[in-house]
Amino acid sequence: MRTFGAFAILCFAVSVTAQNSVSDLAANHATALENYLSTNKTLTFRQEHNLSDEYLKSVREWFGRTFKPNYAVGDFNRDKIPDFAVLLYREGKPEPNVESNEISEHTPDYPLRLVVFNGENRGFRVAYTFDLMGPHAAFIRFEKKLYYGIFETDSDTFILAPAGRGYIMEFEKPR
Repeated sequence: MRTFGAFAILCFAVSVTAQNSVSDLAANHATALENYLSTNKTLTFRQEHNLSDEYLKSVREWFGRTFKPNYAVGDFNRDKIPDFAVLLYREGKPEPNVESNEISEHTPDYPLRLVVFNGENRGFRVAYTFDLMGPHAAFIRFEKKLYYGIFETDSDTFILAPAGRGYIMEFEKPR
């Protein structure tokens, strides 16, 4: 019985932090994303299992055990209504980003789309989309600002700052 209890706790812990399907998002976010995906057939949900377990463990040691690399939640535009963002896969072929055939969390780059959903009184609206290329190690995170980055590097990092009903991309200045 003790083994079953430990197994159940382990399964629950994995399901709390895993991002394996749209249904792993908050219910109202999942509904908004499913509606978006239904009209954008060339996009697919980006599962976190593309990162090795060891690499994902390292990412979560840095950002916290519940960190979801392709899903961020917060009040991005400071209107006191929660917003969310997702990183999705776009149709297309990966491109090498180094002079190597090695495959890792950092190479190759895959076609991605960053989508920001602003919360409104009765749901969400797409406030920003951006197509980019990024490796499996690409992530989004909200910590006072909405960041896009690549874990273990400073390359391609940017912030999305609210601007009118949308967002603009800002790059951090070197220190």
